[in-house]
Amino acid sequence: MLACDYTNLLIAIVMIVPFVYEFSHRFRLYLKFFLYYSMVMLCSVLSIPFIIWRPGDVRNTLIATYPLRLLNPLLGLHWQVEGVEHITPDRPAIVVANHQSSVDFLGMVYMWPMFYKITAIAKKELFYAMPFGLTAWLCGTRFIDRRNPDKAKASMNAALEYVKEKSVKLWVFPEGTRSMSDEMLPFKKGAFHLAVEGQLPILPIVYSSYRGFLSHPCKIFNPGHIIVTCLPPISTKGMTKADMPYLMEEVRSQMMEVYTKTSSQHKLYPLSASTVTPPISLAKFLLEVPRSQQSPQCGTSAAPYPHPDSDNKGEFE
Repeated sequence: MLACDYTNLLIAIVMIVPFVYEFSHRFRLYLKFFLYYSMVMLCSVLSIPFIIWRPGDVRNTLIATYPLRLLNPLLGLHWQVEGVEHITPDRPAIVVANHQSSVDFLGMVYMWPMFYKITAIAKKELFYAMPFGLTAWLCGTRFIDRRNPDKAKASMNAALEYVKEKSVKLWVFPEGTRSMSDEMLPFKKGAFHLAVEGQLPILPIVYSSYRGFLSHPCKIFNPGHIIVTCLPPISTKGMTKADMPYLMEEVRSQMMEVYTKTSSQHKLYPLSASTVTPPISLAKFLLEVPRSQQSPQCGTSAAPYPHPDSDNKGEFE
């Protein structure tokens, strides 16, 4: 009898979840992030036996992240990478990218095989997010203690030596924290110090805005199309520390130009829930709004979402 009750409950959940997923953007966001983080932790555990034999080797990243590539279609994310020819050459370099969300990691996972040999800078706190932290360390991730300048500097210098010795690329988020605003945050010096100190080229990578499909204040996580632009390398040969302010501004200027251009094709959700239209009922929404103009709004209890591959470009522009 008890087993029968559980079976009926499971059947009811399986039948209800698709409807709730379709019409509740809040449920959709929470479910997607739950699947995302759960999958990351599961893959971290399962990959450890295969990569523990060569700790710190960046090639472990390909093994550890390969299953995670399945998350992109599962979450409805489509990555379009442009300028791949700039990142494939086997040479040491400093990769700088804008930072919007933890979703950035799925873009990195998608591009890892294109780089082949690459590692990343991460804050020390992530190391203690077990088992993810252990797996990241086994994959060669360089953890930085940002609260201790001396230790942070020593870790950065060690990372530079590793990059030059092993001829790998080092991925850094120069903004230092996440931002989904119209402007990138001011860049911090760390990545540029490494590039100038090691006379290594800088490879700028620009994610288009996520605000066409992701909004934390609005509790929206719809299918999304992200354009990732890999810009030509910027040489630092002959540069000194005195050239760093110019270098930082030049790189940020180039990245901002591309960010604005690639993001302009998407409808952007507001950064604050207080700036949007008040919620309306699903019935009224479907009756009064033409299908071509339907899109989820902040606070709406139920809203269909456009598919990223839809022929109706008006849903994204």
